[in-house]
Amino acid sequence: MAITINDQPYAWALRGQKLMVIATSTNTAQVGFRYGVEVTIGAKVYNFYLSAAPDDKLYFDLQPLVDDLRNQELLDQHFATDDTQDDQSKLSVSFTLSENWIVDGVLTINIPSIIAGDPILIINGYFQVIDGYKPNVQTGTQKVKQALTSNTSYAMSDRKTDTHPWYLAASWGSGTGPTSTTGAWIPSYESDYGLLCIPGNDDFLTNNTVLTMRIAIYSSAGVPTTQDITLNGYDIEALPVYPANLNDWTGLTVKPSLFPNWRWYQVTIFSGATQKSISYKFYNTAKYGQTDCHNDKIRLGWVNSRGGWDYFNFTKKSEFTDEIERKTYRKVLFNGTTGVFSANDRGLQERRNLAQQVLSITSDYITEEEFLFLRSLMVSNQVTWLTEDAGKPIAIPVKMDDTSYVEKKTRDGKLYNVTLKVRIANEYWT
Repeated sequence: MAITINDQPYAWALRGQKLMVIATSTNTAQVGFRYGVEVTIGAKVYNFYLSAAPDDKLYFDLQPLVDDLRNQELLDQHFATDDTQDDQSKLSVSFTLSENWIVDGVLTINIPSIIAGDPILIINGYFQVIDGYKPNVQTGTQKVKQALTSNTSYAMSDRKTDTHPWYLAASWGSGTGPTSTTGAWIPSYESDYGLLCIPGNDDFLTNNTVLTMRIAIYSSAGVPTTQDITLNGYDIEALPVYPANLNDWTGLTVKPSLFPNWRWYQVTIFSGATQKSISYKFYNTAKYGQTDCHNDKIRLGWVNSRGGWDYFNFTKKSEFTDEIERKTYRKVLFNGTTGVFSANDRGLQERRNLAQQVLSITSDYITEEEFLFLRSLMVSNQVTWLTEDAGKPIAIPVKMDDTSYVEKKTRDGKLYNVTLKVRIANEYWT
């Protein structure tokens, strides 16, 4: 006489997958039997009463209840200037199951049967069907694993070691740092803000042990300076490691601004002396010719498939299109006195103009792997334009206007750029 939980999501789970709770009961033959499911998400409590499936089991998917994660956004955190950022794009979920059946005409809970599932932390990432049911985020393949366990582990970023193959990476592999195959190169301007998110030390990823972040910056002469920063143990550490964040960080000795014409710097996660992630290597694009004096840089950030933030600079042509919807009516020419109107009265009157702004942006020439990287930008519901207003950095919510995206794959040795349309999420008030 009991209920048994046969399956539930891992303690650390991604929003974009089946989050199944499967259970069996020995009382499904009772009159009017229903499985009771109580789900608690933050301060919200949901109750469901479900008939048994044809095989007498309970099949309950938590995913629709957490889908709102795709609309959570904390825009100011991109400009953080220290390591105390706890990324809030997550939901703590708990649930209990019970047996219920009709007693004297009333649906009644069998109190002794109530059983609690294990707590779950849902983060704002997603898998694909090809990854299979319930991919193992602790010990799975490099593609699906979220835990940081070795020098081949990825942070919560879609940037891979082959996303941006920089032409100088291999020549710097001897004597001044790792080769390109052991890290992900990221072209960066000193004005770039952004976050690199990683799972922290908590009870959800039990084999994820991360203690320090090591930043090593290489001067114009290729001489490294290193600083270790102790992590805070949040569920998700949002590390502000892009050049502008480091420059604004009080007390940091590895600021790019302290090393004129710096070559590059790398960010690596450690536990003691053991490397727990690949190195993320930010190189100075202004020093190595990837600048455009004719066009403004447009920097977009978005929530990627692994539940963290990624960024990309569009450095070629950009222009605004103002889309204006006019609400017009014809007014009677009458100013309050019978038969009298003024010569400057307006016959056609506009109640309100609805204006929206669309930004067309073009990238530099990019590789096949970067086309693949930008796929998560195109499908993301959380896209942000990082810019400035009166000299102050600001984040403007935007959405991608394109409804199709061609991922270039050629074998002719050529590079291509991509042009996208970005719609400002809020109307231009008039």
